[in-house]
Amino acid sequence: MVKTLGARFWEIIDGTVDEDEDRQLEALENELEKLSPEQIVAFSRDFFAASLAAYRWDLWGAAYVINGGCSDDGFIDFRSWLIAQGKAVYDAALAEPESLADHIKSDFASFEEIAYVPIRVYEDKTDEDFPPSTGSYPSKPAGERWEEDDLAVLFPRLTEKVKTFE
Repeated sequence: MVKTLGARFWEIIDGTVDEDEDRQLEALENELEKLSPEQIVAFSRDFFAASLAAYRWDLWGAAYVINGGCSDDGFIDFRSWLIAQGKAVYDAALAEPESLADHIKSDFASFEEIAYVPIRVYEDKTDEDFPPSTGSYPSKPAGERWEEDDLAVLFPRLTEKVKTFE
């Protein structure tokens, strides 16, 4: 049984990146259809691991600035969006969340649907329910919590970039 796709995970994501979310969903679905059911589950595990690695206060602050607020569910969808941007953008954001100012194209960064593609492809391919997840998030994000009033100071480039969309 394949536990992880490793580098192949990012090859698949990078190969499907598209500014048009519908095209990206279709491209990801096409790529996952080429995988075995075990590999699709491994892809989903890798997606969860990438989302978990981004479960940090600094990235939540960046998401809050970009989206004009960010709930718990909104932060999950932001992390899915971040992963969908590809490995280079993802790695840069983990190293420095302000780097997202170079990549956002609107004042909304959210992509909930992409997280469901592996489930849909697996179930279509096997006629079985997707195996239950064994992972969970910690009770709170990593790093230091911020105050909403401090976000413009913490993320000046993002704050200025978002203003250009208003």
